[in-house]
Amino acid sequence: MFERFVREARGCVVAAVEEARMLGHDSVGDEDLLLGILRADEGIAAEALSSLGITLEAAREESEAMLSGALASIGISLEEVRREAGDAFDMRLPDDRRIPLSPQAKKVMERALREARRLGDNYLGTEHILLGILRNESGMAVRILERMGISPEMLEDRLYQMRGRAAG
Repeated sequence: MFERFVREARGCVVAAVEEARMLGHDSVGDEDLLLGILRADEGIAAEALSSLGITLEAAREESEAMLSGALASIGISLEEVRREAGDAFDMRLPDDRRIPLSPQAKKVMERALREARRLGDNYLGTEHILLGILRNESGMAVRILERMGISPEMLEDRLYQMRGRAAG
């Protein structure tokens, strides 16, 4: 699958793995792919997100707020756990640990390939990965974007505008 990836798309997947590692995730989720696009900061997808005011820092904060809210709903305070654990609360995974794609992220990649085919592209770019993310309306990445005031339709429109400008 990765042979069709352009350099920027490979970079965003590598950045997604690093985000997952840094956040202590045992697999790369669709939210990590979104963060990877923002972290790599290359390609049409990063440009579209940036043009709508989405930053890596803000997306990370929103992801963390969602996690904190989910834990709070079952009576766990993330801040309290961090405070009590102190320096021992380092979630980062070791650099030598392999982090696989989650089932959700695999579906994003499958959808990205379908989007590339649908658009008649013989390559897979960051825009296709972002479209794959947007097709998963129940995914964490879409929920992060929505909480930041960005609907999938709004972002898709911006993505196509950027694509048209890049082609023209």
